[in-house]
Amino acid sequence: MPWRLSLFLLILSSALQAAPPGFENIFPAGGQIGTQVDVQVAGAGLDKPAAKAWISTPGILTTASDQPKKFALAISKDAVAGPYLMRLFTDAGVTAPRIFEVGNKAERIEKEPNDSLSDAKIAEAGMDITLNGVLGKSGDVDTHPIRVRKDKPIHATLHGYALGSPMDPALRLLNENGLEVAASHDTQNLDPIIHYNSKVDGLFFLQVFAFAHPPAADVAFQGSANHVYRLTVTEEPPKKLAVSEPKELIIPALFNGCIAKPREEDVFHFITKKDDDLQITIRAQAIDSPLDVTMRLEDADGKILKQADDTEKEKQDPDMHWKSPKDGTYKLVIADRFRHGSSDHLYELSIKAFTPSLTATLDTHAYQLEPGKTADLKINVKTSGSFTGKIQARAVKLPAGVTSAVIDVPAKGGEVKLTLSATPDAAPSQAPFAVELTTSLPDAAQTTLAIYSIPFTEPRGDLLIMTDTQPWLTVMAKKK
Repeated sequence: MPWRLSLFLLILSSALQAAPPGFENIFPAGGQIGTQVDVQVAGAGLDKPAAKAWISTPGILTTASDQPKKFALAISKDAVAGPYLMRLFTDAGVTAPRIFEVGNKAERIEKEPNDSLSDAKIAEAGMDITLNGVLGKSGDVDTHPIRVRKDKPIHATLHGYALGSPMDPALRLLNENGLEVAASHDTQNLDPIIHYNSKVDGLFFLQVFAFAHPPAADVAFQGSANHVYRLTVTEEPPKKLAVSEPKELIIPALFNGCIAKPREEDVFHFITKKDDDLQITIRAQAIDSPLDVTMRLEDADGKILKQADDTEKEKQDPDMHWKSPKDGTYKLVIADRFRHGSSDHLYELSIKAFTPSLTATLDTHAYQLEPGKTADLKINVKTSGSFTGKIQARAVKLPAGVTSAVIDVPAKGGEVKLTLSATPDAAPSQAPFAVELTTSLPDAAQTTLAIYSIPFTEPRGDLLIMTDTQPWLTVMAKKK
């Protein structure tokens, strides 16, 4: 073999061994409180050396199986239902996080074939259950039988896109004769939800299929090993905020409202003094409401003083910072951008005195550091309001042998660089850490953790987890 080719293969082999592992999917992507779940993971570089697992809650203990890419996840009976992040790591580095969801319903894994009503396992029909499935190939359709009761509601919620699966899923409900009685495609994000009241006892079928994400010209049903989903079916209505709209708005105010019917607007009057500095914040999509909020502020004569819609990519609900120009009565108007409304179009409204605040976003989810060397973290800091004291950033929860610089952040924010340093004898390690920003007098003392965005392709709605405050640090083994 020519020496140049041998050298090339050696370099290529070294590069492949040093590449961090990949994490394409986990199945099933969740489990019930108080149970053990055996999961299979997929991704490059997870076999040799065998990957280890980390989950962002102490309520789940992970144990590697003697088979590659398999783990046993013990979910504590005291665990809290909800989504968590899971990472896999080897000596070469760590994967991007994926979402694992803890639920409070009995769990079941689909059994193929189940493309049609005749394939569906009728004996397994149930209710109050979470069904774990994967649309494993192009054209795949999964059919799940359920037993329903007369005049009892059916609430079917699918998580696929919200888990980070590359899919635009759809859901339809069929009666025992195969006739469609309800269907759903996109809701708050790309995942479907069906609410239906049956007028008869009987056997019904839920069918799951998916289109491509990112969107493609081909509208055929899509599927792959990564098209993992969770479908929860129950008679329990989803929990809703208790609406408590006040007749008279007194600042500070915090209450829940509802745009109960199409074209409705909620109008609130309040009194201010000149130069009252207010922060007005609404949460709707942040609480899984279908409401696409708009708000406008008017004076006593109906003149529009300020309007707000979506704020930024990671935050789809609007907020407003406003200083009263004079003593008087003002009007806040809340509506849906598309003039929709229903009992589900809920929101939470907060009006309080404005205080300066900041957010900090890291440039990536994970960093590598070699003994005796440094690594730079880029932090994008945004400030709201004016800071006159110091703003400083530092990394905390670092392993032995690794230290962080303490840097000053400009009062107006911007991009700053934070440096991590490893001693020459720093031991290899894999663990999350944190980056905190602090403010000092004369400003109010604050400590803010920097976030990173969960990596995902072309987001068109919210995942169950959009950001996290636990970036990862890999301290590599010392080169011989």
